[in-house]
Amino acid sequence: MLAGRLRLPMMLPAPVELASFGWLAIALLLQCLGLPRSSMLAGLGAIGLALLCGLLQPLGLLALAVAGSLSYVVYRFPRPEWRVLWLALLLALALHALPGFDNPLLWQGRATPDSQVYRLLWSFDKGVAGWLLLLGLHDAPHRGRAWGGAVAAVGLLLLMLVLALAQESGMITYAPKLPAWLLPWLFANFFLTALPEEALFRHGLQRWLENRVEPLPALIAASLLFGAAHVAGGWGWVGLATLAGLGYGLVYAATRQVALAALAHLAFNTAHLLLFTYPRPG
Repeated sequence: MLAGRLRLPMMLPAPVELASFGWLAIALLLQCLGLPRSSMLAGLGAIGLALLCGLLQPLGLLALAVAGSLSYVVYRFPRPEWRVLWLALLLALALHALPGFDNPLLWQGRATPDSQVYRLLWSFDKGVAGWLLLLGLHDAPHRGRAWGGAVAAVGLLLLMLVLALAQESGMITYAPKLPAWLLPWLFANFFLTALPEEALFRHGLQRWLENRVEPLPALIAASLLFGAAHVAGGWGWVGLATLAGLGYGLVYAATRQVALAALAHLAFNTAHLLLFTYPRPG
């Protein structure tokens, strides 16, 4: 059967796999609430369960041990060379470049007949990378202030404009639907995609830049880099992702809460899924 025609029935992870992702989600939430010790216990529980069920294999465990050690080193001794090595390892995890992870495939097929083939994966490696990033950034210095609710509203309006521009340009088309796999998709999109990405680009990069330049250039630079990360989709996609990054960045600057920026990211992606061709027209 051709890959483009392949359609798998929705499958949920095995119970122990489901528990490991659940504890990882709890670890991420606890860290967003500023509870690093409780978050660490939950994260270690998630890793232990993942090792027990085969989701995590010895090479993956070794990578997480090194990344976890570097998270502690960066937190206690924030030297540039340690930080660069730590970020490189976390990026490798987030990009699925390291062996030792058996991320479950829950569904594969076309969300609508005119869309590209989509694969719904629960990526343990990317979720853990986001968690370790938030742990390492705990109590990191920041001189920025919250810009207020009006700025958050501007960010959300900008995200609506991005969807309109994407439809007008033909990069997505109107295709309303309610997929049977919506709930596992929402879980994956928030905890394993939006939150790790916002931890990197907003809570990490944008905040780091604001300690060195004015807030507006920091916002623009972080958004441009977020757009550049989508270069595989073409230059049109880079432009739209840059504008979306500005929207997420405004929500973050308005609230200084990475979880709220991730919720804005989730809301944008959910509107894309439910109302338009997903991920793109086929």
